[in-house]
Amino acid sequence: MGQWGVGEVRTNFLCWPTLPQYQSGQRPFAAKRVDNVCRHSPAFTSKKWRRVQIKDRTRSPLIVEVKAARVRLVDTSNPDNNRSYPTDRKYWLMVTRNLDTNEIKYFVSNAPKGAKLLRMLQVTFARDHIERWFRTGKQEAGFGAFEVRTYTSLIRHWLCSRLAMYFLATQTTRLRGEKSEHHHGTSGRCSELVGRRDLAPTLAECH
Repeated sequence: MGQWGVGEVRTNFLCWPTLPQYQSGQRPFAAKRVDNVCRHSPAFTSKKWRRVQIKDRTRSPLIVEVKAARVRLVDTSNPDNNRSYPTDRKYWLMVTRNLDTNEIKYFVSNAPKGAKLLRMLQVTFARDHIERWFRTGKQEAGFGAFEVRTYTSLIRHWLCSRLAMYFLATQTTRLRGEKSEHHHGTSGRCSELVGRRDLAPTLAECH
C-alpha cells in the first residue's frame, strides 16, 4: 500500500542479518531469532548502544538505548513449507533498552534505508497516546462499563464513548485553554468538575 510502519515483534521472530549462503533448512542457513541476532550478529555487536530521548513526559523524559541494522525477513508468500526464504528487500530491525526498567524490546520497520532512527522510534512509542485514550475512556466515558455480546453492539458502545471523549476534550479546551487566566470561567472549580456526570449544570455555572 506504500505505507511505512513500525511493529513490535517477539523474541522468536525470525530474520537473516545477512543472506544465507545456501537456501537450506539446515540450522547454519536457517533464519535466526531476533534476540539472538541482536545478541550475536556482527551487524549489532559491532555497534555501540546509542542513547536517544524519545519524548518528554510529566515525570521524566523517555530515554532508551537503541541499536539498529538492516535485515531480511522470512518471505511468507513462498508456498514451500519445508524451507524458509529471505525477502528480496531489507527491513529495519531495532532493539531498544529502557534505562529505567532495563526492558528489552524488538521492532521491525519497512521504512527505507535513509529513514531517520529518531523518527522511527517516535512512531514506535506513539502508541502511548492510544493506551492513554483507553484508560481515560474507561475512567471518564464509560468505555469499560458495557455488557454486549455482538461485534456491532461493541462498536456502537465504542462510538458512544468516542463521542463522549470528544465532547469532554472540546469542553476542557474551551474552559481551560481558550481563555486568559484572569477570566472567571477558568476558575479551579470549573476545571475540576470537567468530565463529571453533572457536566451540564457545571457548564451553566461557568457561563
